[in-house]
Amino acid sequence: MRIFRISLKILISTFVVLLLILFITVAVLRKSAVPVYNGEKKIAGLDAEARVIRDERGVPHIYSSNEHDLYLLTGYVSAQERLWQMDLIRHATRGRLSEIFGKDYVQTDLFMRSLNIHEKSKRLVASADPEILSAIQAYAEGVNIWIDERGKRLPMEFRILHYKPEPWTLEDIYDIIGYMGWDLATGNLSEELRCYRLAKKLGADKARDIMPDWNIVDEVVFPGFELNESEISRSMSFIASMDKLEELGIVSFSGSNNWAVSGQRSNTGNAILSNDMHLGFGTPGIWIQMHQVVKGGLNVTGVMIPGEPFIIGGHNEQIAWGTTNLGVDDIDLYVERTDSSGNYLFNGQWLPLQSREEIIKVKGAVQDTFRIVSTHHGPIISEMKDIKDAPLAIRWSGFDDSDEMKAVYLLNRATCWDEFRHAISFFRSISQNFAYADIRGNIGMNTGGGIPLRKGGGVMPRSGVTDEYDWHGYVPFELLPSLFNPADGFVSSANQRTVNTDYPFFISGNFAMPYRIKRIRQMAAEKKILGIDDFKRMVTDNHSAYAEMLTPVILKAAEEADFTDSLTQEAVRVLKNWDYSMDVDRIAPTLFEFIHMAMAYNIFGDELGDLYGSRLGTKYDFYIYRCLTEGPDYWVDNINTEQKETFSDIIVKSISSAVDTLKKNYGDDLSEWKWGKIHHLRIVHPLGSKKLLNKLFALNSKQYEVGGSYHTVEVYGYDRSFNTVHGASERYIYNAADWDESYAVIPTGTSGNPGSPFYLSQTSTYINNGFYKDPFTEPAVASAKKYEIIYRPAE
Repeated sequence: MRIFRISLKILISTFVVLLLILFITVAVLRKSAVPVYNGEKKIAGLDAEARVIRDERGVPHIYSSNEHDLYLLTGYVSAQERLWQMDLIRHATRGRLSEIFGKDYVQTDLFMRSLNIHEKSKRLVASADPEILSAIQAYAEGVNIWIDERGKRLPMEFRILHYKPEPWTLEDIYDIIGYMGWDLATGNLSEELRCYRLAKKLGADKARDIMPDWNIVDEVVFPGFELNESEISRSMSFIASMDKLEELGIVSFSGSNNWAVSGQRSNTGNAILSNDMHLGFGTPGIWIQMHQVVKGGLNVTGVMIPGEPFIIGGHNEQIAWGTTNLGVDDIDLYVERTDSSGNYLFNGQWLPLQSREEIIKVKGAVQDTFRIVSTHHGPIISEMKDIKDAPLAIRWSGFDDSDEMKAVYLLNRATCWDEFRHAISFFRSISQNFAYADIRGNIGMNTGGGIPLRKGGGVMPRSGVTDEYDWHGYVPFELLPSLFNPADGFVSSANQRTVNTDYPFFISGNFAMPYRIKRIRQMAAEKKILGIDDFKRMVTDNHSAYAEMLTPVILKAAEEADFTDSLTQEAVRVLKNWDYSMDVDRIAPTLFEFIHMAMAYNIFGDELGDLYGSRLGTKYDFYIYRCLTEGPDYWVDNINTEQKETFSDIIVKSISSAVDTLKKNYGDDLSEWKWGKIHHLRIVHPLGSKKLLNKLFALNSKQYEVGGSYHTVEVYGYDRSFNTVHGASERYIYNAADWDESYAVIPTGTSGNPGSPFYLSQTSTYINNGFYKDPFTEPAVASAKKYEIIYRPAE
């Protein structure tokens, strides 16, 4: 018995010691990469003394006497806070994720390598303007100084995944810009194949009825070529490999809002601009907030992507700017004709396919070799490892040389409308609608980017055997949509159709429905004079213009129906008393979302079958919008029944099926149907899906109930489980009358280090629609100072 007690004590003591070691190890790992924020430090490479002040958010305000030191410290500080995220993005752009995550990422890597972003980056570095080259060299130097300083004390992700970061290069910086351009365009690919399938199943004319841009007449639905299902499936599977990037939280733009009022309509007497760019949620967030100051020179603040040195959206002393995704169709798929000898047919001649081999190293497995084959259009994506009868090639604007780095460099320094326009004229593979405001009360909106010149619209795969559908350059910048100081003193965009059908060039068939922009303009028109508080209310508004249009139609159909069960009757009563706000404690938003999703399925499911796709039905919102504005048509009839259904019949059926679904999943207590109980947000780290890692290192945020939806100005878009997956990646309100009275918030925090006090530190404020002041002048920054570190040149 005594031996047993002794053994038990030893066992318990051993367990306690092991637990203590684990606790200490976890604590050390969490804190290992957190930088020192106060004091003094010497850094090799600095030319003069500089300082970094951090405010309550941990936002770095970098003060230097020259641009070299500014950008060196920008790289140094970015690496301090986001080194692993920077390296993760680098691995994605280079097609090297398999090296750190294993075989599940091989197809993703192969796709990214087919884009050849890195080769384009080499060309851009070689041709960069000297002042830009100097800036990015200093930035890379700063990153590498931090990497060298850390040695083995790297962020915990490196240590968990057992690898070390390589030195940062100039090409790495350009690669990130290339990746941004690609991510803006990715929705195009699967949509073109979906449109082709619709045309093949339904016929061209009927398919056009349910394509997002129903006014487009595209010449290519057409005799002349045909894809078989195996070719489509291979391509779709390859395209779907890009979804793995979403799991890692490195997906870029998905939408955005921006608007501005001129000095005539502002209670400050000067311009005000708001911007919230919509991205996938994840931690670290895609933006790092930064303020860059060169004494007597540059003074610019806003958000940048970790890994590149310039402010993407923000303001300097003279102007402010913000962006929304143009949604340009800058990808086309071409059906090529190949032979067994490695040639493809073009304009009556057999030309040799271009071929290169890529070796992909895989963690925990043997490396593999793949062959990427291209035509002059671009890489063939239908089958990468063994080219046989796979004819689909990608044409993307990102293959062409462009200079977005120069565009952003010039934006940071622009002082007026003309200089702003000159800067954005260098955008091509990144296409945006840019809002503008300046300290003279002026406002404007200008498209920047590459709109291909081509025959017709590129909404479906096109024949590649002749040059009939080849691109012939891009729409000249002078012909892109532009608006300066409109009479009503207001400009706005929210990914809606950019121009009317009179515009002679095809921009896109993939735009957002007008619900967000309608609500933005409705709120702006409510008052003649707007102020900062109005802008705060607008950017966090969850009133649904979609619900405002559709709910009365739903209620009218419900009045004519004879619902006998009390649960459905109560649901209808809830909708009658709704003011269309998508608040967390309301039941009506839940009913609305489930009903309009059921409507989409009940209209299209019978005819589309497997092609219907997501049961969420969001792809078919445009058709419901058309029913509301132009009236329903033959699509509402269910072809599987003898009766001829009306739009009202569809609505009544959808109300019943929505209530049945809610009852089945959430019970018959309507209080359990509150929107926030169903619609929620948890911000997840790329390693946070591993429950043990999340518990040990507190990687993910807690779960929040959220309101709004994908169709409200306050965007909270969701997946099939109603988990919120995308929304505003930043909310900024720029006050040109007094930059110190500007406001900002991001959903995560400055730092990507889980042990930092600035990791997910803004999340609660963001969820509760709060803001932080964004100090800009030196006195305001000094007043907001929480930390300061002085950097001096090493002797």
